[in-house]
Amino acid sequence: MSLETYREKRHFAKTPEPRGRASRAKGFSFVVQKHAASRLHYDFRLELDGVLLSWAVPKGPSLDPRDKRLAMQVEDHPLEYGGFEGTIPAGEYGAGTVMVWDRGTWEPEGDPREAYARGRLTFTLHGDKLRGKWHLVRTAADASGRKRWLLFKGADEEARRGDGAIVEERSESAKTGRSLDEIAAGEDTWQSNRDPPEGEGARFVAPELATLVDAPPAGDAWLHEIKLDGYRILARLARGKVMLWSRNGNDWTARMPQIERAVAALGAKSALLDGEVVALREDGVSDFQRLQNVLGSADADLTYFVFDLLELDGRDLRGEPLEARKKELARLLSKDSRVRLSEHVVGDGPEFFANACRMGLEGIVSKRRDAPYRSGRGRDWLKVKCIQRQELVVVGWTDPKSSRAHFGALLLAARRGGELAYVGKVGTGFSEASLAELAPRLERLARPTSPLSHPPRERRVHWVEPKLVAEVSYGSVTKDGILRHSSFHGLREDKPARDVVLERRVTNADKVLYPDCGVTKGEVASYLERVCPWILPHVAGRPLMLVRCPNGIGRCFVQKHADGKDIAVGDPDGLVGLAQSGALEIHTSGAHASDPDHPDLLVLDLDPDESLAWKDVVAGARIVRDELVSLGVEPFVKTTGGKGLHVCWAVNGELDWDEAKAMTREIAERIVRAHPTRFVATMSKARRKGKIYIDYLRNGRGATFVAPYSPRARPGAPVAMPLAWDELTGRTRPGRFTVRTAMQRLDALEADPWEKLVERWRRPSARKRKSTSRSKG
Repeated sequence: MSLETYREKRHFAKTPEPRGRASRAKGFSFVVQKHAASRLHYDFRLELDGVLLSWAVPKGPSLDPRDKRLAMQVEDHPLEYGGFEGTIPAGEYGAGTVMVWDRGTWEPEGDPREAYARGRLTFTLHGDKLRGKWHLVRTAADASGRKRWLLFKGADEEARRGDGAIVEERSESAKTGRSLDEIAAGEDTWQSNRDPPEGEGARFVAPELATLVDAPPAGDAWLHEIKLDGYRILARLARGKVMLWSRNGNDWTARMPQIERAVAALGAKSALLDGEVVALREDGVSDFQRLQNVLGSADADLTYFVFDLLELDGRDLRGEPLEARKKELARLLSKDSRVRLSEHVVGDGPEFFANACRMGLEGIVSKRRDAPYRSGRGRDWLKVKCIQRQELVVVGWTDPKSSRAHFGALLLAARRGGELAYVGKVGTGFSEASLAELAPRLERLARPTSPLSHPPRERRVHWVEPKLVAEVSYGSVTKDGILRHSSFHGLREDKPARDVVLERRVTNADKVLYPDCGVTKGEVASYLERVCPWILPHVAGRPLMLVRCPNGIGRCFVQKHADGKDIAVGDPDGLVGLAQSGALEIHTSGAHASDPDHPDLLVLDLDPDESLAWKDVVAGARIVRDELVSLGVEPFVKTTGGKGLHVCWAVNGELDWDEAKAMTREIAERIVRAHPTRFVATMSKARRKGKIYIDYLRNGRGATFVAPYSPRARPGAPVAMPLAWDELTGRTRPGRFTVRTAMQRLDALEADPWEKLVERWRRPSARKRKSTSRSKG
């Protein structure tokens, strides 16, 4: 990696840009700079091998996975450029105003150097505005030989299908909060993202996060800590200077001067600590409400419980086992300081959890003893709560009643499927001080309309911009997703409202459901949650048939009804609920529940004899496709997670089930007559030898077929995967798509291969149009 081209283009006597130098540092910072040059664009930069790999993205990044943004690769930039914010003078290369629009760290998937050379980078961003999985894919060079790439979002919980305009929503600087105009009007400013001091990085490292589970893990592979009730803080000490960051990378040093001084007094030249700042009650229990009351005051009695050590005296310890890191940490810390070691026990997780609950604590955190430190949420750290507690967005308030002043209750919401959904009210847990402190903040955020897509039927509600985050405990959740017996604990200043989603609890998440490959119940739940934007259009509103395997594959049963009604799901919670019930297969009807007598989706199930090679199955599917095309039908294909394929097409809702079955039977028999050596349309095993059975019986009343993207209860944890026809080749083995690998394919797709099929359902059917016109007449 070289900075020669970068330097050749600039006159450093005239431009405030840093000259920089190639560094030997081995970090993974990233920055996105908004650049108002001759044309406004965004510069996307990833640190690798001591420089910033750089791409110019004309439209900027989008949170919608379907938006594939052109990214033109430009020269490598020095690491110091990541902190540049100011104006490049007229006449100089790139003249115009530059903003640090976003910054943070990136986590490559696999070997980043090999992936970069191959032209296919997959990585996770931990930034202020951009988070989750992303892709950079190299395409053909343009006419001048410049390297063209595509930048696009992975389909995960951070994605927003249909609305990816993050560059418009968050137009401010991530560094100073200024607009482009404010930066242009001020003095040229530049502060290195590697200050202070010399030789030591002051970069933020995204913290490792715990996954909520129902019960603590057993066994000596785990250590267990008390779950503290405070603010997550990362502290960097470098040559006597200290920086304190919240878990989102905001600088909180000035808010905790006592902790800053205590960290500075540690006996180390440099260190990076991870822990929780708390305020303790007289009985030694952390109290979040008390912390809020004293935070920012010069004489606040705060304690920093440190549970991890990421760097020490120039050594990066993140690759070391957790237990080794904690031993180093214990040697560094004094028991009498404001900075204390977060103690732990090894093994006996269930007993430790029971004792924590008996003591009235919030819960515990269980961590794998031998695991390295990995930024982001994973399953090396698990959290188990004694009481149910949740961060929620404040969307409104009600008027006070009786003798209460200021307001009555707060209306709360959380994100579900990309939009804010109402989850109930909280009217208890407030002190007179917290009521008085909250009221003016609510008034300043007042708005005339509800920020919710489906507001509750509440009278005399005052709506607010969804900016404040409240921490609330609660007793239970109704079937409609409304919290019961809730109590207010305080505002969370360290978490943006856009990040608030309801934590979904999966019991026995570590239970292995696929013994041959070790896939667990938690992995299935995680897959279904991530694949929600893809699978929901195919299952929402349709009667379902489930294959449930609560004790693993091989011990399964079929379920079509619950409480005498058809099974149905319509949101991410419902899908994760299927995993909670042990459902490993989702089969769907060809009709919607709103019109169960008229299918809008038909299927021919191509079931090959065991002796047939995969290439013969592919050739057969193409014959079926051509026959349907000749009939004026647009067919779509998917693997089934088994040895066969499904060829599907949308219909306009005019056929009833008998007509649909008769029509698909005629199509199947027509194909058999034209290709008698390849196909058979009868169920007779004897006649199917060496042929493909075209099963049209899936198009009868009450019949179902496996839904796109559904897992299968078969060895290897395969999933049914929609394909574009040009993807269906002899190399596209169906077994390659599994619960563990399917999202890699979906994240890399430029378009949904079944998008046109879904669009057909969004149009009113011919039968419904006729019904509507008759009613109007």
